[in-house]
Amino acid sequence: MDSMQSLEVASSLSMQLAVVVTATIVLQHWLGDARAACRLWTLCFVGVLGLIGAALLLPHRRIFDFPISGDAQVMLLVFRCQTAIATTLLMIWATGVFVLITRRLWLSFQLSQFLSDQCVELDVAVWRGRFGLDFARRTRLLVSDKVHGPFCWQLHRPTIVLPRELLSEDEATLRHVLLHEVSHLQTSHPMQHFLQGVCSIIFWFHPAMWFAARDADLTREFLCDEVAATASGKISAYLRTLAKVAEYSGSKPDVEVPRGTLAFGNQKSALLKRSDRLVRLAGHADQPHRWRGLAATTGLLLLIVVVQQLWLPTNVLASSRSQWSPWPTWSANLCHDAFGICVRDYESFEARSQLHEWISQCDS
Repeated sequence: MDSMQSLEVASSLSMQLAVVVTATIVLQHWLGDARAACRLWTLCFVGVLGLIGAALLLPHRRIFDFPISGDAQVMLLVFRCQTAIATTLLMIWATGVFVLITRRLWLSFQLSQFLSDQCVELDVAVWRGRFGLDFARRTRLLVSDKVHGPFCWQLHRPTIVLPRELLSEDEATLRHVLLHEVSHLQTSHPMQHFLQGVCSIIFWFHPAMWFAARDADLTREFLCDEVAATASGKISAYLRTLAKVAEYSGSKPDVEVPRGTLAFGNQKSALLKRSDRLVRLAGHADQPHRWRGLAATTGLLLLIVVVQQLWLPTNVLASSRSQWSPWPTWSANLCHDAFGICVRDYESFEARSQLHEWISQCDS
């Protein structure tokens, strides 16, 4: 993939991401159902990764031609400017990805060390019998005096960490916190958080990805709040638990705990939004329309399929002989070697010929 193709892929994927995220946010507000909205965000992140795979492995339709036309000197100048811009942006993007991956690996190492060195494991069977909770198989329940807010995490084993000072609270508060964290694990939120993290690293520069990560985080908390408050029977009691956890979390900074976990309440602004939503739920106990969830999921899936064929005309060397781009070399070779199917993948030769023709005209 040359610099022109890289610029075409990057700009088009950025546009596609903005469309998909905007649609997800709109559909989420239309749904009014946290569980369906969580599924929608999972589909959004999987769809974004699918768009990346399709861009790198499949041809796409070129609906629009390159907007600038002129003599050979003008087109050669455009090509050189685009090459310089594409190379610079690629270096900046690669640097950002490298920094974020390195940071994520370091945080994971820190968290692993924290769980093994700074936490004490509790007997899950005792707590299951005490509160009647359905802990997932092989769940670890840990306690630490180095953390001031509960959180959960999962790599190989689902893990819940409680601050030691929380153990002195009443049974209702402990049950609320455990219900919230168990709900995260039961609804596969760690996997969604992982998919979100992969998308956030790839599109670290994109404002739409920042909004998507923020809204997905909040939607997960909405769902677990709803499950815990409903199971406890009294939303007012759960609101008191939120206030207590906010007090714990705000009392001291959680310097010992790396980021990247599903924390119960680590941001005051998010806690206020969660509290406001619970108050609204208490006043409007209407059941969500199930058909909306199916309609939103189907609509978003169709949008992802359609938007995959919307590409920006940024490649000055794109061939005008076909309305479709060629197959990428690696997938074209796979089709030929594995299945004996020959597909069009010769645009690199056409691009070199076009570039050589422009240079010859300028020299003459």
